Amino acid sequence: MVQFNVVVIDSNNLFRAGLVSLLSTMGFGRVDEARSVADLIRIARDSPPEILLSDLPEGLPTAVDTIRQVGSWAPDTKVIFLADDIDLEVLSGCYAAGASGFLLKSISRDALADSLRLVSAGEKVFPSRLASFLSGLATRVGDPQTSATMMEACNLSDREIAILRCLVSGHSNKVIAANLDIAESTVKVHLKAILRKIGARNRTQAAIWAIDRCRSAPSAPNTLAAPAAPPRGLSPVAQ
Repeated sequence: MVQFNVVVIDSNNLFRAGLVSLLSTMGFGRVDEARSVADLIRIARDSPPEILLSDLPEGLPTAVDTIRQVGSWAPDTKVIFLADDIDLEVLSGCYAAGASGFLLKSISRDALADSLRLVSAGEKVFPSRLASFLSGLATRVGDPQTSATMMEACNLSDREIAILRCLVSGHSNKVIAANLDIAESTVKVHLKAILRKIGARNRTQAAIWAIDRCRSAPSAPNTLAAPAAPPRGLSPVAQ
């Protein structure tokens, strides 16, 4: 089993101690705890963990600040937030800021262990019931009203809108090329143009950008149900 160190951050002493105790039975490496990022940096300045599992701070700005603090101190440390419920604005903002995971506190023991292993391997994770919501939004990307909004906002072409829709559906460049009957190299050229126009660093951020635009549309879905295909690089985890 791959070994990696985990630190749990939570201001609630009882919850933090219980989570540390649980993680210590999962066969990972060292499991430590801290009340805050500042506390963690003071305790483990020269030995940052591979994964930071943190209670979701109140408000998106505070969550983003947490990600930036950790990134400034330990760029390779991956941040996962634990939340009581799904807030799409906070979730998408956290991923855009560089978070590696967003999970619910109702998650099962095995699903939590799987999530940590996925993040250690470079994946991003989110609650499985969010997946069908993303699938519905992928359909919305192709709607004339949403497409027109995207075109006007960032001068995206019809082809770039089609590729964005594929990104939200979780398709690889090879699948996108087959679906649109174009060369894979052409997909890469369009993808670079999309990232430049919308100011995204990677395909995951591009998918999140499209999700945000779809959520603001009048007929965007507003319920979360069963799993479907997630954006590439994002892994739904059963709760």
